[in-house]
Amino acid sequence: MITSKTLWASLAAIVGALGAWFTGEIQLAEMLQICTTSVLALFLRHGIAKTQDAAEDAAEAAIDAASHVPAPKKKIIKKAI
Repeated sequence: MITSKTLWASLAAIVGALGAWFTGEIQLAEMLQICTTSVLALFLRHGIAKTQDAAEDAAEAAIDAASHVPAPKKKIIKKAI
């Protein structure tokens, strides 16, 4: 997660918003809105990545389980003449 672009973009937005608020360029409400949006984007991206990893693991497990089950044998019925 440290190497993700989303993390660094969120941190840059938060630092920028805090800097703008401390210098008086934006109001408190604007700073809080930027920080909240940045944090939400970070956690949303992390949640999506975890969900994708879990889905890939489930697909691999299903493929492994399917490959170990023998195919059902067909019954051959011979007709008497």
